[in-house]
Amino acid sequence: MRNLKIKQKILLLTAVPLILTVIALMLVSIYQLRSLGEQEVNQIRTTMMASKRESLLNYIEITESSIRPILTSELDVEEMKRQVYTAVRAISYGDEDGYIFGLNYDGVMTIHAAKPELEGRNVIELKDVNGTPLIADLIKAGRNGGGYVEYLWDKPSRGTEAPKLSYAVDIKPLGWVLGTGFYIDDIDDAVALKQAEVDAKIQATVVISSGVGVAILIVIVLINLWFSNRALVKPILELSESARQMSLGKLNTNISVDSKDEIGELADAIGRMQKSLKVIFKKLKQG
Repeated sequence: MRNLKIKQKILLLTAVPLILTVIALMLVSIYQLRSLGEQEVNQIRTTMMASKRESLLNYIEITESSIRPILTSELDVEEMKRQVYTAVRAISYGDEDGYIFGLNYDGVMTIHAAKPELEGRNVIELKDVNGTPLIADLIKAGRNGGGYVEYLWDKPSRGTEAPKLSYAVDIKPLGWVLGTGFYIDDIDDAVALKQAEVDAKIQATVVISSGVGVAILIVIVLINLWFSNRALVKPILELSESARQMSLGKLNTNISVDSKDEIGELADAIGRMQKSLKVIFKKLKQG
């Protein structure tokens, strides 16, 4: 700082606080936007998940209603199973991804319209790629009065595994649990889309804030430089030149600085010194 000129020091004292202020305001704006964005993202996820849970419960209730006459009939258990199998296997909703599945308590797949090859197989040990024992969890949820289970499962319309939410309910007369599920990758898609919007807003805020901040900084710095040059730098340079001329013996140098601040006091002091030097030189010449 000692090697900097006054104009440079003034520029630093003006620019640095402004830059820090702009950065602070930008960080606050980004934080607020990110917080609001996270709230919106969480709201989307919560709302969509609640809607899917309600729909799953409705589909299972409809299925239970459709097979209730069979379960309350006087048919033997095996005939009940056959008729329930036929009725449930025919149920579909939405698109090809909407179906009802059945499992007995031992984990044997009794109904699976989307993957008939699984029917009759014991899949109790089946786990998804994350290690979730989905069959065991579905049976447990169903026998505990009905419940939801999340896992990854093959999605026919995409040909790949996708996150799925299923609801299972106990069918005690048959020793089965019936369940159905929704793929919830659309929730992730909606969340990703919203997150992209939030990120775009943050990026736009950074660009706009930076542009506005730079513009304001330039204007304020220019005004400050103009004012400081007029009120500080120019008078100081004039006084410096006057002092230099006096050091060369030119005591008639005109000191034109006229202000009421510290620079004015300095000008008055130099003026008094000039008068004193004139008196001293005059006496020396007379002596």
